[in-house]
Amino acid sequence: MNVLIFKEMSKYLLLILASLSFAAEAQEGPKAKRWYLPDHMKLQFAGGTGFLSGGPGYNSRNKKLETDFLFGYLPEEFGGDALITITGKTTYSPWRVALKNDYYLAPVSIGMYLSYTFGPQFDSKWPAYYPKGYYWWATAFRPGIYAGGKIGREVTMHSRRRGLELYYEIGTYDLMLISYVQNTGFLTPGDILNLAIGLKFAF
Repeated sequence: MNVLIFKEMSKYLLLILASLSFAAEAQEGPKAKRWYLPDHMKLQFAGGTGFLSGGPGYNSRNKKLETDFLFGYLPEEFGGDALITITGKTTYSPWRVALKNDYYLAPVSIGMYLSYTFGPQFDSKWPAYYPKGYYWWATAFRPGIYAGGKIGREVTMHSRRRGLELYYEIGTYDLMLISYVQNTGFLTPGDILNLAIGLKFAF
């Protein structure tokens, strides 16, 4: 990783950490958390959301379902162009196994996402000069699916229960999946799958 990439990623990481700190401070104190404040922040590497992405998220009451909004960045050295992406994703984790010392394991998580990539080279719909039905997908939007798991620990800080999780996701997106179905003799699952690794800090 050269100096330029390191500087860009450092700026981005600092921005995410500053947002995390602000959100955490906003929830301190005896008052109930306001509905619009996030339940957690995530920092994710790869997985179709950018080289590095991060943002706030919300949990269901039973903590089995979480929805995240991630802002991602892909440096020019990796994507051909410097790309900015926003992603909405929903993850369902049906089981949670308690371990020793406040650790827990969620062995199975499944989810889906929809990402939008900014840039003049991406379109939300194909230009009118293409014949109707010639292309069925939009280059700016990418829906995807994934499965994974996570391990975490809950701690008490400032009289409030908080948590830190490490998670992984293995997934793919629509075009890759269709290419695999149409070319099973040439493509393997390893050709279409991607790996994401992330951290989640629960407030």
